[in-house]
Amino acid sequence: MNTAAAHNSPSAGILSTITHAAASSTKDRVAGFRVDFFKADLVAYFVLVLAAFLWLLIIISHCVLQRRYVKPRPFVDRPAEHYPPVTIIRPLKGLDLGLRRTLESSFRQEYPGVVEILFAVEDPDDPAIGVANELIECYPKTRARVLIGQDNVGINPKINNMMKAFAQAHSDLLWICDSNVYTDSGTLRRSVDLLLDNKRMGVIHHVVFSEAPATFGAMLDHAFLVTNHCRMYLAINAVGIASCLTGKSNIYYKSALDNVGGLAAFGHYLAEDNMIGQALWHSGWGHTMTGDLARQPADIGSLFEYCSRRIRWVRTRKYNVTLATFYEPLTESILLGALTSWALNHLYGFNVYLTFSTFLSCWFALDMLFFYRINHGSPQSWPWFAFSWICREILALPLWLVAIVGDTVTWRGQVFRFHLNGTVEVLK
Repeated sequence: MNTAAAHNSPSAGILSTITHAAASSTKDRVAGFRVDFFKADLVAYFVLVLAAFLWLLIIISHCVLQRRYVKPRPFVDRPAEHYPPVTIIRPLKGLDLGLRRTLESSFRQEYPGVVEILFAVEDPDDPAIGVANELIECYPKTRARVLIGQDNVGINPKINNMMKAFAQAHSDLLWICDSNVYTDSGTLRRSVDLLLDNKRMGVIHHVVFSEAPATFGAMLDHAFLVTNHCRMYLAINAVGIASCLTGKSNIYYKSALDNVGGLAAFGHYLAEDNMIGQALWHSGWGHTMTGDLARQPADIGSLFEYCSRRIRWVRTRKYNVTLATFYEPLTESILLGALTSWALNHLYGFNVYLTFSTFLSCWFALDMLFFYRINHGSPQSWPWFAFSWICREILALPLWLVAIVGDTVTWRGQVFRFHLNGTVEVLK
């Protein structure tokens, strides 16, 4: 057979077709691999940008800590008559841990102006009334009263409890402070100084700081509040691109609250603090912080109670600050460290295990330094504090996953279901 005949034979045509198809398939696989590799590169670069942003927030938090919290802000030298009257509202329910000490801190404020203290309590048989009355007798020169009863304006028991105090407050300046919060004696004056110095400031808030944990659950909560929560709280508020506050200790103008519907407008939300902050923010009122802490005793009794509280917090935020909540796992050290280690290995060949261990070690060291500086000293036990920190970091992602798939929470013995708009209903 000659060469031309061989090329024109059916078998030669089939072989040519197979060869061409194989070559095309190889090209397609190579092209697909290049596309997939390019996508992996993009993901890796995104992870590194995200990690850099989180490390920047950590640096910012330490800068804020140095500027505001290492040394107390000095009082502004102004005449006493320039300080407006202030009404302190303390909602009460039951005997919180260290209740007398926390409530007494309101009576001991070094404030030049007039201070009124209103204790709001729902049940006339609540044992907290006795503690409040004892303090009123001990400080007869302070205008203080106990208001009993509630106005049902929504499902939030704290809002319902405070409605009478809100209506009867004699001052436009309100300091709403939870019953389990202790503040230093200069907190109110430093806060009002900030308001007087900047007329566009409408909210003064204080970061929550846990103290004296006595159980393993309390130690986990303590480790979370005094490192991760406190650090991110300072950094986000320093950036100041949105409202970010918790409702443990906040100072507002009553007139500003009235302009956004008053307290009653937030009675259908469990996270009333967040919704109030957002409403005032969008109304043009700025938020700022002093270098004071809203100190609360670590009152969690068990690991289960800690997990339940964290799940409730995350699930509540999911319906109020949805985007930030879904982004939250990427701010945790273990997941972000694992992703960063992969990205550096993928792009530059770094050793994954060495990178991951270095990442966690640096994160841990900065958190320990952050706590030492804001606490002005060591914890009760460094080994136990470090162990609690590690356990907290390990539990963060599993608890987030549990929280993100549900739509109900249990608070003060009641079960609530969230709606998509952030409001809740009580389940019988």
